[in-house]
Amino acid sequence: MGAEHLLVSDAEVQFERRRRLVGLIGAPLTLLLVLALAPNNLKPEAARMLALLFATLVLWVTEALPVAMTAVLAPSVAVLMGIAPVERMFASFGNPLLFLFMGAFILAQAAERTRLDRVLAARLFPTAETSPERTLVSTTLVTAGISSLFSNAATTAMMVPVIRAAVDRFGPRAQSVGILSAAFASSIGGVLTPIGTPPNLLAIAALTQYAHKHVPFFSWTLIALPMAAATLGVWIIILLLTVKTERKRLHTAGRTVRDEPMPTDLLRLRSGDAVAFGLDRGQLGTLVAIGLAGIGWVTPGLLELALGSQNPAYLWCKTAMPEGVVAIVCASLLFVLPASTRVVAGVPRPRPILVWAEAAQIDWGTLLLFGGGVALGEQVFSTGLSNWIGELVLHATKVKTEWGLVVLFSSVSLVISELTSNTATAAMMCPLAVMTAQQLGVSPVAPCIAASLAASMGFMLPISTAPNAIVYGSGKVPLRTMMRNGFWLDLTGLLVIPPVVMVMTRVVGVR
Repeated sequence: MGAEHLLVSDAEVQFERRRRLVGLIGAPLTLLLVLALAPNNLKPEAARMLALLFATLVLWVTEALPVAMTAVLAPSVAVLMGIAPVERMFASFGNPLLFLFMGAFILAQAAERTRLDRVLAARLFPTAETSPERTLVSTTLVTAGISSLFSNAATTAMMVPVIRAAVDRFGPRAQSVGILSAAFASSIGGVLTPIGTPPNLLAIAALTQYAHKHVPFFSWTLIALPMAAATLGVWIIILLLTVKTERKRLHTAGRTVRDEPMPTDLLRLRSGDAVAFGLDRGQLGTLVAIGLAGIGWVTPGLLELALGSQNPAYLWCKTAMPEGVVAIVCASLLFVLPASTRVVAGVPRPRPILVWAEAAQIDWGTLLLFGGGVALGEQVFSTGLSNWIGELVLHATKVKTEWGLVVLFSSVSLVISELTSNTATAAMMCPLAVMTAQQLGVSPVAPCIAASLAASMGFMLPISTAPNAIVYGSGKVPLRTMMRNGFWLDLTGLLVIPPVVMVMTRVVGVR
């Protein structure tokens, strides 16, 4: 993350500033140094691309510039260095998958503006008196489900006050671990769908762009589901053990813990929704648009599984209903479907669910990062640098099998994601996984997906993901608590991701 407004101490702010200073000085020095020391067996364009790639990685890791700005700057510098013409470098900003993200962001923006996400969360919570254990499990599952479709950061921010109220009857340790659930469940749920978190689409883009392999929406969910379920199960066990220990401590002290209803009022619902959890016109219209998008996204994958890849119905859906087209068409409904009626010059006029000023508040930075990352990856391949990098990785690691690549890239991606944002990690590791697999002569699908999933498994530090930064910034989660509990989830990811990805890519037929 690296955002100073999410940091809670002067020491952390100073660390971030020093890290950025290192990046501002180190990036140009790295560029010049790599240019001077580039191997003679590289073509001039490939040598320049190698230098630019290393300089970009320095900027991404140190976040000397905003990650999205670096993603736009790097293609611009590539043009200045004569690596490729401007038309080719900026063509990636029109990648069809970018419009899938744009449409999904607009749908999520409508859900947030109409508070549909909060209403759905409230409807999923039990309303009767319930134990803290059941409250935490329910909240964790709801958080994971919501974050699979909506912003992880927004989901975390929404769920933190609910969880805090559920565990406020316990001591500090149980409270901090409970609040961590908002972040950890959001990160785990985000891997379930291609739109759940940016690393997922970066992996799909790398496979589509450089290996001509398409991973359908439904297939991605099937691949990620066992890994997410295993990681979420481990986290729920940690939660329950923590609460059990706290119950024993309180019982020894002569205190009891009462069952209470879920504190759904902390979701800050509007008065009408807080009572009946009903849907108004805007929420219903948003739900219709999201539902239609979901149907459009999963239909091709379902048809392929049910009828086969050569069936005419599947082939038509694959051609006429790509995910980006479905996302944009369904998002456009939000500017037509009415949310309320307002009086203008004495005449009642319906107001749409979204107006452009509201839709324009989506995360454009992620879209720019996506386009810039694809542009750099394209030049790595077109200049022939990918073959050289692939040979270098294989020689250094001695990996000779697809299984070895999956273990290698999931491990490296997870470690790097602890030190920088998961999106920047995926932007670096997914293309590298594809080019190395191609050099070895094996399918790049499993290594690339493993690198993406592992990038979202950084649980130990606040800088790893936006959800981590949000709960740490609350001041209720000590760093040692995040690191201690995050370690077990990191370990789970390292153990689960390789076998799950290897098996599920074969089960769903994505090779």
